[in-house]
Amino acid sequence: MDLLQYTSLLQEVREALPVTAQRVYLNTGTFGPLPSVSAQAIAERARIEMSEGRLPPTFLEREAIYQEARTRIARLLHSDATEIALTHSTSEGLNIVCYGFDWQEGDEVITTNHEHNSALAPLYQLRKRRSIAIRVADLGLKGDRPLAAAIKPLISSRTKLIVVSHISFKTGAVLDIPELTSLAQRIQIPVLVDGAQSAGVLPLDLQTLGIDFYAIPMQKWLCGPEGTGALYVRHSQQTQPLSATYVRFFSLKEDKEVWQYTSEARRLEWGGRQTAALAGQVASLRWLEEEVGYAWIYRRIAALHTYAWHTLQQFPNLRFLTPQPGCSGLLTFRLLGLDPEMVATTLRSTYNIHLRTIKDWQALRISIGFFNTEDEIDALAAALTSIIKSRRNEVMP
Repeated sequence: MDLLQYTSLLQEVREALPVTAQRVYLNTGTFGPLPSVSAQAIAERARIEMSEGRLPPTFLEREAIYQEARTRIARLLHSDATEIALTHSTSEGLNIVCYGFDWQEGDEVITTNHEHNSALAPLYQLRKRRSIAIRVADLGLKGDRPLAAAIKPLISSRTKLIVVSHISFKTGAVLDIPELTSLAQRIQIPVLVDGAQSAGVLPLDLQTLGIDFYAIPMQKWLCGPEGTGALYVRHSQQTQPLSATYVRFFSLKEDKEVWQYTSEARRLEWGGRQTAALAGQVASLRWLEEEVGYAWIYRRIAALHTYAWHTLQQFPNLRFLTPQPGCSGLLTFRLLGLDPEMVATTLRSTYNIHLRTIKDWQALRISIGFFNTEDEIDALAAALTSIIKSRRNEVMP
């Protein structure tokens, strides 16, 4: 792709995301911008249900929407549609797996000190209800300690599950999942991965990675509506005793005389889905896959992340918590002597730049999306320069 084509595509992408014309949007790791096509699909599906009713003839249309969502997610993850369950969020997928095991008192789960509360909450609940033990691997402040080496000493005969992120939401560090799954497979311990910050950022081939379970959201890097997500369940795990946390009509096989679950991952789905939201999800995935292109997205995020790293290096009081440039879409840093909440509030209210803080780490985090620009990174740097100068003037006698 030459420079003209590159510039033209970026312009088209930003035009398809109206919010990018209104503010500097550097918080995709929390909520990504919603494309026009997704909002239009949501409205159109709601209009159809309002004007034509939600009657049996529409059931096939609804199931077609659900199946297209599973199929497009499967292509994104290089998996099979039968391995995909639709969820409302990453959290739901994590809960489905965590509660799908037959936990006994004294069983153990291993996780790390870089996990989001959405991954930790079901583990804490299981500890309270089932008296399991939670062992935490220390990956260091930046999350760049070797993952398998940190986890291996914690494994025991009672270890039943390993729960880790693919990308640390705190620092943007990419964890070495292949090395971990290689270790786990040798000792037959399943691995559940929180893919909240990786789906739509990194090329993913879950078959090659050897992951058992992978939970993702749609509302972050995949620019889908809230209340949509997915859970990948590896084929080999579908014959294992992972019980459905809740069941519905489509969880069961067609033979009504035999009470058996279908072997596909959709057996784990809730019933009563919001079809309009799923229509919006499909529209976002179709746009990303067919009009933008995942290969371009991955290259763009890595290149702009590298640009941001080198741009922010100019600040002598800035300390990166992200291990290296270009590793993911998240760039986390501290500004020594400045309160991150104050900086974030000032950026939002004065400069219309939107990012978030990582309170546990006393840091600022920017999410660099494929739709962001070098000019926006330069605007952030200029705003930080002004904030630092203003703060310096305030403390001078």
